[in-house]
Amino acid sequence: MKLRTGVLWIVLLLAGLFVFTRSEFKAIPNKLATEFSQFKTELAADNSTSTTSGVSSTQSATTTSVSSSSAAANTVTTEQTPIEPNVQNKTLAHTYYYHFAANMPAAAKQAFVAAIATYNQTGIVKLVAGAGTAEQNQITFFVYHKTMTAAQRGTVELGHGGPNIIQRIGWGAYTANHARAGLNATYTAAFNKSVAVHELGHALGLDHSTDSESVMYPVEQGKTVLTAADLAGLKSIYSN
Repeated sequence: MKLRTGVLWIVLLLAGLFVFTRSEFKAIPNKLATEFSQFKTELAADNSTSTTSGVSSTQSATTTSVSSSSAAANTVTTEQTPIEPNVQNKTLAHTYYYHFAANMPAAAKQAFVAAIATYNQTGIVKLVAGAGTAEQNQITFFVYHKTMTAAQRGTVELGHGGPNIIQRIGWGAYTANHARAGLNATYTAAFNKSVAVHELGHALGLDHSTDSESVMYPVEQGKTVLTAADLAGLKSIYSN
């Protein structure tokens, strides 16, 4: 019984050795090694893709942020309508008290009333009917007559206006603008709202603009809507 068992084990051992030496059996560990290597490569590729995607997302957000900042900078640095020299660097209250001079034609008064509404709608200044004190901003609306001479042929003055800065230093110091805005009643074209808006702009401290879309363009263009530059000019005066 023991001899047969020994012989059987010898036969099984030889059979196993034969199988182990076959190329098919040797291919098994090689195949496992190859598949394991491929798995490692694919895993590394997946990790690489995930990392690259995260960087791209961050860069995209940064780019958007930079673009947004650039847009904000452009808004802030928008060219503004020039300011009258005597108003520059002055601290003025945004409220004005206005009155009309005696014998104002109805058409002239109507034009200025419309101009007042235009500036009040900006929320930057507040024009109120009434007489202000010496320490408060005031505007006087008036008409005058001026005929163009032969030398001025082709040029018509429709109005004029401007700020008049009053300052007191020391005890009880204050700064006020006692402005005037007038229309040339010699010419009916002066009674247009656009002319009144222009002259009131001068009274509030805006100077002439080179932009033909601006209400402060020196040649009458019929403009009655303040541009972004006009608004920026007002804000620079009354932002205190």
